[in-house]
Amino acid sequence: MISSIFDSFSSASLVTVLTLLITIAYYIFRNRNIPPGPIGLPYFGYWSFIKDNECNLQLYSFKKKYGDIFSFTCTGRLYINLGSLKILREAFINKSEFFGERAAGYSIMNHFFKDGVLAINGEPWKAARKFFLVLLKERGANSLKTSLAGPLYDSIKSTMNDLKMRNGEPINLIDFLMKECCTILRLTLFGETGVTEEQLRKFNELYSTEITCMTPRSILLRGTFAKYFIFPFMPNFSIALKCHKKLEKLVQDIINEHKDTYDTENPRDIIDEYFKERDDRRRRGDPTANYFTDKVLLGSIAQFMGDGALLVASFTSLLMSGMLLFPEEQDKLYNEIMEVIGLERQPTIEDKTRLTYFNAYIQESTRKTDCFTFLPNQVCTKETTVGGYRIPKGAILIPNFYSCHNDPEVYEKPGKFDPSRYIPVDGKRKADPPILFGAGKRTCIGEGFVMTQTFLLLATLIQNFHLSLQEGTKISVETFLTSNLMVRAEPRNKN
Repeated sequence: MISSIFDSFSSASLVTVLTLLITIAYYIFRNRNIPPGPIGLPYFGYWSFIKDNECNLQLYSFKKKYGDIFSFTCTGRLYINLGSLKILREAFINKSEFFGERAAGYSIMNHFFKDGVLAINGEPWKAARKFFLVLLKERGANSLKTSLAGPLYDSIKSTMNDLKMRNGEPINLIDFLMKECCTILRLTLFGETGVTEEQLRKFNELYSTEITCMTPRSILLRGTFAKYFIFPFMPNFSIALKCHKKLEKLVQDIINEHKDTYDTENPRDIIDEYFKERDDRRRRGDPTANYFTDKVLLGSIAQFMGDGALLVASFTSLLMSGMLLFPEEQDKLYNEIMEVIGLERQPTIEDKTRLTYFNAYIQESTRKTDCFTFLPNQVCTKETTVGGYRIPKGAILIPNFYSCHNDPEVYEKPGKFDPSRYIPVDGKRKADPPILFGAGKRTCIGEGFVMTQTFLLLATLIQNFHLSLQEGTKISVETFLTSNLMVRAEPRNKN
């Protein structure tokens, strides 16, 4: 009997040991030659230790320990952190065929931007991206026209007049610019009748609330378990979901209004142009017409309406951080504008190439920002290598802009705010330009629209006003996430 028990115990022990050995061997094989990185908790990985207000510093400290490329897991998914411009270019430019798709499965980004050109993949993405790129370029150019005509210049001039009426009183600059950005967006993409000011105002009110829950910790969460057992208990998530439903309904109502009044011979705005493109492809028997669905339209328009106003207002305010923190920078910018443009006319997009220091300032302000530090949403579609490490299929890449922009091997004294690093002197090579809108095939299609509008806004503001922080106001990431930047704008020419 004792022998039987011993034999039974030995068999059970052998099975347990073999199972354990096979499991260990599997994990060793699965994780062979992947980038090193911190070890977290089972399933949750390192997510439990990520802090929203310190995430960029946490990941930067890992770069110092593990190198430009390292890995960690969050809720069962493998993330690969790309922490240098060299590694970023290798992945997204040299090997773009391996990283050209967005990660599938539930995530906060996929939920809020589902079906739009930001989130879709494959041939539908190629068709939608090409269409919207051409259309945005055409409408952006038409908004400028020539000789200071067009909705962009008109709206900026109107904004300057409104700001002068404030007589230097403290204003919430982001909120103030939002009105101007909404007007430009409405006239550029939708014309006078496509979308009303009230619809756009309501949309951005909902959108501003929605994105407050898009923090580093929430962006890293993925999967069904996170959807039902983590997200519901996160701050502001339930409010964000309600806002998103209202936001989608608002956009759907706009699309339905367009359907009821659509005239194929006279497209009025970006929505009508989408309908026309779909109809034209159907008439030609082009199977890609099936890619132009109402869902793709809704998701894309929602993205354009949100990022085209709130993002531009926030980004313009963000670029002002340097001059608000370092008043001497504002003086340099103003002096260059006086030398190149003067006071007789508004800055134009043609002035951009002539304002050397101004362009350098924009690049340095972009490099130094703590906002938009990473957007982990591109997935490895086929096993490859980056930086000498194996990147398995399904791994999600993190283009870590903060780490890239604070790399001492690329930027001398990276902690110092120094626009002159982007101005070549005596044959010295200027610093690499910063990356903020992504790299490779899936760069933001609205980059040109955002940067053009931002340049003109910033240049015209400096030409007409001296900007300073309201006493007691501090600049931080939260300042821009909460759209709360209190600034005084003193008119330079009070005559």
